[in-house]
Amino acid sequence: MDTVKKQIVLKRAGVVVAALCWPLCASAQAPYTLVDLGVVGAAGGPNHITNNDISVGSVQGSDGNDHAVIYFDQHTIDINKPGLGGANSIAFGNNPWGEVVGGANIPNVDPKGEDFCGFQSLGIATATASCLPFLWWDGQMIALPTLDNNHGNNGVANAINDFGEVVGAAENKTMEKSCPTYKPALLQFQRYQYKPVVWRDHATEELATVGGDPVGLAAAINNKGQAAGTTGTCATFNLLANFFISPLHAVLWEKDGTPIDLGSLGGNEQSLMGTAAKDLNSRGHVVGFSSLSDNVTFNAFLWTRETGKMKALVPIKGIANSIAIALNDGDEVVGSSINSTFTTLTATIWKHGVPADLNTLIPANSSLYLLFGCSINSRGQILGLATNLAGTVYHAYELIPVGE
Repeated sequence: MDTVKKQIVLKRAGVVVAALCWPLCASAQAPYTLVDLGVVGAAGGPNHITNNDISVGSVQGSDGNDHAVIYFDQHTIDINKPGLGGANSIAFGNNPWGEVVGGANIPNVDPKGEDFCGFQSLGIATATASCLPFLWWDGQMIALPTLDNNHGNNGVANAINDFGEVVGAAENKTMEKSCPTYKPALLQFQRYQYKPVVWRDHATEELATVGGDPVGLAAAINNKGQAAGTTGTCATFNLLANFFISPLHAVLWEKDGTPIDLGSLGGNEQSLMGTAAKDLNSRGHVVGFSSLSDNVTFNAFLWTRETGKMKALVPIKGIANSIAIALNDGDEVVGSSINSTFTTLTATIWKHGVPADLNTLIPANSSLYLLFGCSINSRGQILGLATNLAGTVYHAYELIPVGE
């Protein structure tokens, strides 16, 4: 791993190496070069890219397990073993220094049979009922503490900034009344309360929820120590929020923990999809999704401090819904446009609030169909999820702006 560490430092200094030397298939007209990062399996996927072009996610291995991985210089580095000793892990976030965070199974099965990482809900046959938040660096994965003096059974780490501050969610020891009756066959696993948390120097700090919400999670943190995420009620696994939550409020937490309710695009707490924050940038601008006034349709949003309110990021023409997953410091936003039956998903980028289908911005002879833009860095490089043209095999991809 010494070589990897040295290369990470070189990239941090601005040296662009072999990732940009992958075989190019771009025509002169295509704004992006498409790089196929490989098959991720039915449950795997990419999650985050740094400004120095290091990405993380998960890949379903030949053993059937979900493996946390780093994408680096044409290589996929598996960090699942030894991990935390369990079968599965997933990497959600990373920083330019090579630190990675996520969630991992442990050998000891959760006594309440919960599926906090969502591995069982995603159909991984080898998944066990346990999940702890982890921090990985230099070949070592360590567990971060949960709530109630580390007596909570589960937790997950979603993001890490350049200073090693980590955010996510962690359980306490209080049974949560809003959770559906425990029925794994119906993907109803959750029993305990979980709260949004920040880890600083490996110590757990609970963040306040808003609106009297009993549960929540922090999804992103910037270098100012501001965090963004969601609070709401306990629910079955929500694919848009990527958690066991009915998302009622999108929240920005200031460095001192003060929460700001970001409002909605017109939907209320009875809406079908709710409101959630997914990412924020160094300016404290936040993106996510929110139900509209009909409480059925939902749009991506961009919330800015300057206006103090959400602006709808409409889907591409002819599609009803949209979700924003990530943004960079230039307020370029990526996510997906989704039809009303959830059968068509189209990777989307918004520049100056205008949506564009990413599939129209790559070479016409590309072998992938882009479903989601999952992360975008300040160089405009995009990490996302795609399928082959038959729609049968999932791939991770990276888009590199032509001229990079």
